[in-house]
Amino acid sequence: MIDFLFSETFLISSITCALPILFAAFAALISNRAGIVNINIEGSMSVAAVCGTLVSHFAQSWALGLLVAVVAGVAMSMLLAGSSLVLKTNSFLSGIALNTLATGLSVYILYSVLGVKGDSSAAAAVAIPKVSIPYLKDIPVLGGLLFDQSLLFWVAILAAVGLTVLLKCTRLGTKIRATGLNPEAAASVGINTRAVKATALAICGVLAGLGGAFLSMSYLHYFSAGMVAGRGFIGIAAEAMGMGSPWLTMLFAYLFGAVDYFAVGAQTVLAFPYELLNTLPYLMTIIALVIYAVVKNAREKRAKQNNKPHKEQQEADPQPPELLQTELQEKKETENEKSVAS
Repeated sequence: MIDFLFSETFLISSITCALPILFAAFAALISNRAGIVNINIEGSMSVAAVCGTLVSHFAQSWALGLLVAVVAGVAMSMLLAGSSLVLKTNSFLSGIALNTLATGLSVYILYSVLGVKGDSSAAAAVAIPKVSIPYLKDIPVLGGLLFDQSLLFWVAILAAVGLTVLLKCTRLGTKIRATGLNPEAAASVGINTRAVKATALAICGVLAGLGGAFLSMSYLHYFSAGMVAGRGFIGIAAEAMGMGSPWLTMLFAYLFGAVDYFAVGAQTVLAFPYELLNTLPYLMTIIALVIYAVVKNAREKRAKQNNKPHKEQQEADPQPPELLQTELQEKKETENEKSVAS
């Protein structure tokens, strides 16, 4: 077991399993920073996966398939933007409805094009190429981890850098953070909060589309119904534990990816029922969220206790109101005048 956990195969495969979770987590991060709870990421990935693989097959172009997958992801996010920002519906309930729509829509698209409802293995996608750097890819362990990966691996690294720069160093990032923290205050200084949220959801759609494309054009070379398998929701959990930081989010996405691969790879090592091992990613998600909630509540409780003595001191020694200060000043001036007159 120890040899399996520290093997090169485990480390590389964990990254592969983590990439769709990472794109989903980044999508959740940008929407949450804008103040929108987007659980439509799962559905966006599903529709993007089926559209990307079909277009790449018939056009015989992975680039065109990737582009269509991104457009499909953005389209699903714009449906959420229309329902929550224009029609003023609850974004959480709208996300549930769109996820349900995406489950049936992806199968419908597959059936309409190929006449099958299970998978598109008969029409394999043109795979997204790997980026193999000569000589560096031959370095033990690190070569396979970093220098012989899918193109989308480097896109994910650039996405982490881009999100960091966007949120901390750009005007749009400032508007997104301000809108997420206090939309009323942001609107009071002239920020169009609806446009900012729509922009954030568009970026969210791009990232979700990349995650779906990776599943059907790199992880596998075809679309299979249900292939997203909760990765969108696991990505939301990874973002929550990352507390809005792209780099912490990346770390937790890798941990979830490692558990995901362990559930598959350990079936040849452990004598456990594979049905039980397949529940590990979801069980790990629940445990991680419980730990996150406990730590968050403890921090909030500690912060309240630290602020309590300050509030008690203010209540014990209140500052005199302006009216009382004015009266005291007038009384003092009157006493001075009397003393001068006498």
